[in-house]
Amino acid sequence: MGDIGIAFSSGPLWKELRSTTHQILKEFGMGTNALAEKIQEEVNCYVNKLADLQGEPTDIQHFTHVSVSNVICSIAIGRRFNHEDPSHQNTTESLMNFAKNAKGAAAINFFPFLQHLPGDYFKAKVIKKNMGNVKDTLVKIVSEIEHQESDDSVENYIFSYRRKQNEKTKAGKRTFLDDANLVKTIIDLFGAGTETISSTIVWCVLYILCNPGVQVKIHEELDRELGQEKLPTMADQVRLPYLGAVIKETQRLASVLPFSLMHQTREDVTIGNYFIPKGTAVIPDLDSVLHDPKIWGDDAEKFNPERFLCDDGSVLQREEFIPFSIGSRNCVGEALAKMELFLFLSSMFQRFEFVSPDPANLPSLKPDIGITAVPSPYKLSCVDRLKK
Repeated sequence: MGDIGIAFSSGPLWKELRSTTHQILKEFGMGTNALAEKIQEEVNCYVNKLADLQGEPTDIQHFTHVSVSNVICSIAIGRRFNHEDPSHQNTTESLMNFAKNAKGAAAINFFPFLQHLPGDYFKAKVIKKNMGNVKDTLVKIVSEIEHQESDDSVENYIFSYRRKQNEKTKAGKRTFLDDANLVKTIIDLFGAGTETISSTIVWCVLYILCNPGVQVKIHEELDRELGQEKLPTMADQVRLPYLGAVIKETQRLASVLPFSLMHQTREDVTIGNYFIPKGTAVIPDLDSVLHDPKIWGDDAEKFNPERFLCDDGSVLQREEFIPFSIGSRNCVGEALAKMELFLFLSSMFQRFEFVSPDPANLPSLKPDIGITAVPSPYKLSCVDRLKK
């Protein structure tokens, strides 16, 4: 299932890396106001960038990707990058290209000889090049960060990781916390924490363009509960159930991560009439659950936020809603992801009305499938509601 890092490793190595990463994220305040303030700083920069477009039709996909990745940057390395920073742009572009072309990686994982065929039909060379770019950049950043002064406070993931590594080494405990796992885990955090969140945001706006009545309801709720002066905070989430339902429905219908990370059977098991031997790689199909008409009804392929609302208007919690996967290998940053989605989207809809430059020819809802399901490129206009 992989050698290093948190995403594709297994056994004791995976357990230690996941536990360490979860501890560090909690120390950073995952799910608390401390981390929400960091996210809000990036949200404010992002919203101002959208305002600077002055309603000019624009594809915000890459733009959103850069902003969301800055949240991970603030956690992993303790600082954000300007949107125009060439190194940061190169890293985010490489991550986007990796996600786009990674669908060929599955075939190569099971049949490694395919990467040696003439040409690059399965995009093995492209994938290696993109991940090489990301790794080279992050190795350089890690080296620069580690030459900085550090105190006992948690300033970034790197310093905290090193402190935990040193504590175990001094205590004579065996540990997998080494240089290779540090870099690979940061790559995993960037990949998981950037592509899925930014794509969900872009999907949400696309669904709104195709369902303008939903945007009207979002604006009505925001205007009624917050107005234009008060910026949304995590404390406001309970006051905005319709927006919460819109976010959940976006995650369900877009199914940005159609398949969960690989699992592996620890013993022989029989399910129905199927025998699955110990050591078999198992890939959960999240998409089949999120789109199952037996669960969601005959309109499972339609965008309908009301399916996530109770009769009293509160947000309905459903166990079949599994965009972050389930079990011990579910998304380690789920709480962080939920915070980002709410803070980004609530601020976006409070400030803007999103409209299609060509309402008679709305963008396609057909996804581009790689390791994630992303929207096909489209343009929209961000109409500043403060100037209407």
